Amino acid sequence: MAVPYVVRKKADLTSGERKELWYGVPKKLIDPIRNREFAEYMEKRSGFHRGQIDGILTEMVDAIRSLLSIGQPVTIEGLGTFHTSLTSPGFERPEQVTPGKVSVSRVYFVACPEFSREVKKMKCMRIPFNLYMPEEMLTKEMKKADREQEREEYDRMVAPEIEEEVQE
Repeated sequence: MAVPYVVRKKADLTSGERKELWYGVPKKLIDPIRNREFAEYMEKRSGFHRGQIDGILTEMVDAIRSLLSIGQPVTIEGLGTFHTSLTSPGFERPEQVTPGKVSVSRVYFVACPEFSREVKKMKCMRIPFNLYMPEEMLTKEMKKADREQEREEYDRMVAPEIEEEVQE
């Protein structure tokens, strides 16, 4: 498995001058997996029924919201911690900082270190240029890179099957 990416041109201003450079960026071509699809995926992996998983996910969201509403951060071991951040205008005296003046500015999630480490180890795979770039932008080199990548993927998928047949 590999994390898919596309190649986009972006402005680089780090050197003080504007340079247009190419970067690998996350693929944003499809919608995220929602509860139902996620529950179906987990059902195949775990043996738990999809309905149970879907119910647990729904209840988990409600429980996290409830706990955050009383100021309690929530850690899901192996995944990370949900927190809230508060904000208010500045006041000259402490008694002026009343509940009506303080609000939640954001809810954030901090992945646990082990989870982050494992995700960062994941390999990446370029989506072929011809799937997202107009034909007139494709150079000979880009077309060649697409063909080479296709050949490598074919070899990676077919070679093990051929080896198995030969060994039998």
